Amino acid sequence: MTEPVSLDEAKLHLRVDDTADDSLITPLITAAREHVEKFIKRPVPWQDEAGADVAVPASIKVAILLIVGDLYANREGQFVGVARVHNPTLDRLLWPYRELAVA
Repeated sequence: MTEPVSLDEAKLHLRVDDTADDSLITPLITAAREHVEKFIKRPVPWQDEAGADVAVPASIKVAILLIVGDLYANREGQFVGVARVHNPTLDRLLWPYRELAVA
């Protein structure tokens, strides 16, 4: 699967110019995509009726980049100061794409 956010896009977002952290950033992209997929309850990218990949909306890509940024900045697993538990921006970006269960 091709990730909806490339390593170069993630590095631009993170303001990383060298290749030293490439092996760290790559799995962060995958983890962020997986998180988005679980939240919206559908694969990214999704497919049309013919099975062709549909272009990933900008808000999905931005959500993935925000998650990558958070994972990269907090990769040590410890917080100094106040830990942010919830980011309402992610909700605003992802809720329109969430598949809701029909009872």
